[in-house]
Formats: sequence, C-alpha cells, structure tokens
Amino acid sequence: MKIQKNEVSIKQLIASIALILAFVNPYVEGIEFKEQWVFMVSHYLLFIGGFLLVYKVFRGNPLLVIPSAILVVFWHTPYYFALAGSFLSFRLMNDISMIVAGLLAGIGSSSLKLFSWLSLFVLWMTADTAYSIFFLLQVPQYSNVSYPFSPYSPQQEIQTAVAMWFVMSGVIIYVIGKFLKKLIF
Repeated sequence: MKIQKNEVSIKQLIASIALILAFVNPYVEGIEFKEQWVFMVSHYLLFIGGFLLVYKVFRGNPLLVIPSAILVVFWHTPYYFALAGSFLSFRLMNDISMIVAGLLAGIGSSSLKLFSWLSLFVLWMTADTAYSIFFLLQVPQYSNVSYPFSPYSPQQEIQTAVAMWFVMSGVIIYVIGKFLKKLIF
C-alpha cells in the first residue's frame, strides 16, 4: 500500500469524519431503530465516509474492492439487515463493517484505471437500483412480516426505496460533476 501525501485533503478528511459522526451517535442510532430509511441512508453515508477517509491518499491492491463488496452485501441480506435494524450489538458490527467496507473500497479503487473504476461504479448503481426495487415492491423479507423481531413494517419500504434513489442520485451527480470538472479543466 502506498501513501500519497500530496493527495491529503483537509476538506475530504473533515467531510468523511462528519459523515461518520452524523450517523454514529446515540440520537441518530435511536431513530434508526424506528425508521428503515434512516437506517439505509446510514449505510450509504458510513460507506462514503470510510471511502473519503482514504481515497487517493492510500493506494492499494484493487482486489480490496472484493471484501468491501462482500461486507456490504452481507449486511444487506434480509436476515442480517433485520438483526442490525433490531439489536444494538448487530448495529455496531454493521456500522463498523460499512466504514471498513468504505475504507477497503477507497484503498482498492484508488489504484484502478478509469474504465475499471467507472465499471465498478455503474455496477454499484445498477445493483442498488435493483435492491431499491425490492423495497419499492415491499418484499416482506425486509420487514417484520418475515422477521418478527424487526422494527420495520412493510409500509416503510417505499420510503426506503425513495431515500435510496435520492442518495444514489446525489452520488451520481457528484461523480459526474467531478468527472466533467476533470475533463474541462
């Protein structure tokens, strides 16, 4: 792993820490036990917080994106999603995993060529779009219909899908903006 000291950005560091602290605190954690959409948004922002903490600063093996993806997919399977939504111990493991997944993705993707990076980005957005459709269709596996201990009802799933689309749209706009800025300037 290589450290790129000239890539260290105070803005990027502050943004990443702010994203993590915005969701790893007692107030928001309490809301996440009631509101599925807040819980889902926390996944995105904790991952992005971890990603921004190391992206372009540390360059490592591109294969690190694989364990990153495994961690993310694991916590988005219905049973583990319900456990993390219901119990503090699982929530802590989930939150730490999302941050670590972001760190791994940031380190691994810093070494990727542009085409590979864009391909992974498109794959992520495609997978998340498909995943949000599960919520839009109110698939019972992500609610207390399938797992009675889950705090989330099927009625919350549409809000979750909409929240996912807003976050994905924001990420897409940001990435395209950065890409165009690089091309133009």
